[in-house]
This record gives sequence, structure tokens and C-alpha cells, in this order.
Amino acid sequence: MYLFTGQRDHKIDGKDRIVVPSAYATAITATGKGVVYLVPGPDGGCLEAYPGDVFEAMAGGQVPNRFDGDLARKRAFFSNAERCELTGPGRISIPDRFLALFPQREVRICGFNTYLELWDPRRWEVEVGSGIRVDGGKPPPKA
Repeated sequence: MYLFTGQRDHKIDGKDRIVVPSAYATAITATGKGVVYLVPGPDGGCLEAYPGDVFEAMAGGQVPNRFDGDLARKRAFFSNAERCELTGPGRISIPDRFLALFPQREVRICGFNTYLELWDPRRWEVEVGSGIRVDGGKPPPKA
């Protein structure tokens, strides 16, 4: 069982790799078979990174059945997934087709319970911000 929390920023190196934070990488290596599956988020603004065992459990519950469920969503999800092995000190390669999501070659890796999200840090700030709310839910004032 995973409980991914927090966020870290990393640069994409010259070989299109990022370092997965060590606590995340250790958990993925120990129980996730040392693999993550990268899938574009539902709005296309980020990548979701599912540990191998989480992705396989999801797949087991989504066996295509032409008479049940939303086949278009299933097709889009699974056909866009890319399997990535953790190598060396917890590195993964970002497939070429996903690199455009990170125009500054920086990635914010965010814990999201049982999986990770990979965001362009600037887009994260616009769409999510700090997430800290004060004064009845209003965002804190800008400094």
C-alpha cells in the first residue's frame, strides 16, 4: 500500500530522465515491481505515474467488455499508457511524446495517494497553486 504525499521539483537531464524522489522510488521498487506507468491526466495537463502493481490492479478491474462501461475512456487510458522502469538511483525516462508537457525541462513530482503526478511547475502554480487556504477558504495574499 502506498501513501504518496508532498512534492519535489527535478530537472529533466540530457537523456530525458528524471530522478524519482528516494522515498517514492524505494516504495515503488519494493512493491511496485520497479516500474511505473505514465498516463496523461484526464485534462492533459500532467502525467499520472502509477506503480506497476497499482496499474495492474486497475487494469484487472477494467478488462475491456464491449457491452459494459465507457470503452472510449478505457481505450484512451490504456492506449496512452507508457511502461517505464526505474533504473539506477530511481530514474525514469520520459517518453518523447510526453516531453512537450515540460517546456522548461523541469518536473514537479507530486504525491497523490497511491500514485504520483508529474507537472510542469509553472502550470502547477497556475492551476493548483500552493493549496494552502486561509480566511474562509480564500488563497493567502500574494507577497
